[in-house]
This record gives sequence, structure tokens and C-alpha cells, in this order.
Amino acid sequence: MRFRQNKHKRSISFIDTSPVVNVVFLLLIFFLLSIGVPYGLKSGSMAGASGTPATGSMTLIVMPDKILIDGKPVSEQVLPGLPHNRDILILVSRDIPYFKVSSVLDALRTSGHTRLSLSTRPVKD
Repeated sequence: MRFRQNKHKRSISFIDTSPVVNVVFLLLIFFLLSIGVPYGLKSGSMAGASGTPATGSMTLIVMPDKILIDGKPVSEQVLPGLPHNRDILILVSRDIPYFKVSSVLDALRTSGHTRLSLSTRPVKD
């Protein structure tokens, strides 16, 4: 038995564009996330470009022999009385023993503070 071949068979060419669209959307998402700031996303740190903390926050510096709040020396008993509606940025030198940092964090946590940030950049006197 002999089958006929259709001599007028059209070749239909079709290009699937879905992989190209996927790559374009992934690149768009990548660039939007890398820009970040104009789209309302927070940048990687609380500090601004000048290195100063953002407005509405307090800076708490832990040193081996003293604790400073916004540059003024205080005792550890004052920590529970800090305002709860402000961010607290805790700057700690890397050479401070961990028990000292832990005691400061415990004093703030037990008093109900939840807006805490910890930074381990070396502190200059």
C-alpha cells in the first residue's frame, strides 16, 4: 500500500518567547532590588550615608568600663527607663567580652524594648 505525500504541506515556524520573557522579568526584578531606595525598600543599614544613625533613634555605645547614650555616660540601671517608641542602635567594639553585651541586651529585652539593632564596628574614643 502506498501512502500519498502531501506536496502542499506548509511548514509552520513558531518561536517560543516565554524563556525570553522570563529572563527579562528576572533582570527587571534584579535591577529593581539592587536600586532599592526609590521603591521604598530599606537599605542595608540604619545609618545614613554620613554614618550617623537615622532620625528617631538612640545610640548606645558599650565600652569595657562605661556605657554611653548619645555621647553621655550612664549606668546600666538607666537602660530599662529608655523610651520604647524609639529605635536603639547598640554600638559595640569587637574586643568587649560577650557577657557585657549580653547583660545590656538582657536589661533592654526584659524591660520590653523590641526595636534594637546591634553593630560591631570598632568604636573610637
